[in-house]
Amino acid sequence: MKNFKNILVITEDIGLNQTLLHKALTLAQRAKASLTIIANNQDKEIAQHLELIYQQKTADLAMLNGYQASRLNMDIKYCVAPFSHQAILAEITEHAYDLLIKDIHSAHFQWGLSWSDNYYLLREGETNLLLVGETQWPDRGKILAALETEESTEKHQQLNHFMIDESQYLARLLNSEVHLLNCYQEQPSISLADQLFAEGVEEPLQQHWRHLQYSALRYGLPPEQIHVEPGLPEYVIPHAAKKHHANIVTLGAGEHHGLIDSLKGHACEYVVDGLTCDALILKANRCNAQ
Repeated sequence: MKNFKNILVITEDIGLNQTLLHKALTLAQRAKASLTIIANNQDKEIAQHLELIYQQKTADLAMLNGYQASRLNMDIKYCVAPFSHQAILAEITEHAYDLLIKDIHSAHFQWGLSWSDNYYLLREGETNLLLVGETQWPDRGKILAALETEESTEKHQQLNHFMIDESQYLARLLNSEVHLLNCYQEQPSISLADQLFAEGVEEPLQQHWRHLQYSALRYGLPPEQIHVEPGLPEYVIPHAAKKHHANIVTLGAGEHHGLIDSLKGHACEYVVDGLTCDALILKANRCNAQ
């Protein structure tokens, strides 16, 4: 991707999260992208909300550096809420959006009873998602890209590079700093760790650190922006996001299918469920569409 050209925003109830519009307008302005907003047909004040936000943002930019913002190419479509994932996927397919922005509060997955629409959007759609909350993006914020370095296939390495590329692109738009995170499983016993040491085999921490450092060096990231922590992704990533004050966490999705997908579980969905910041979900099938 590396360039947002056509952004879709879903706003079923803009009263619950007006920051969603602020963030969508910020990205569209800075990326010079067209913006389509699907709104609840009962929410007739969204146009006024958008105009006020746009005028304020334009005034702020002018005061900061004399920059005169150009008018956005923006379209509002009114639909009956709640919007089904089928309708959203059909809209995405028809108009080839490269980014879908949605409220993260509606993104919590309904374990046990039924899957939420966000589950299907994450797994079935081919468009990258940005799930956003109510906290504004600060200047000089942090974007935490959660990579998996254990798998060494060429396809997986492409996904890791894609995730870093996209994180850096978003960081440039938002004047933010990219950090890399990897988690690993600790040795189950001291005796096994001693055996690996005696045989000259790298311990998991050393191995994952070396792999992550290799990725960081390729992108010129310093050691203080690399983090390796033990544990399962669904626990480590939300904890690390808080610990390092990340505003956005970048996750990969849709890499595995069928039995492998079932065996690996629904890690991405679990991680999103535990986050208190925004999440950029990058689809594996978009790596080759750049």
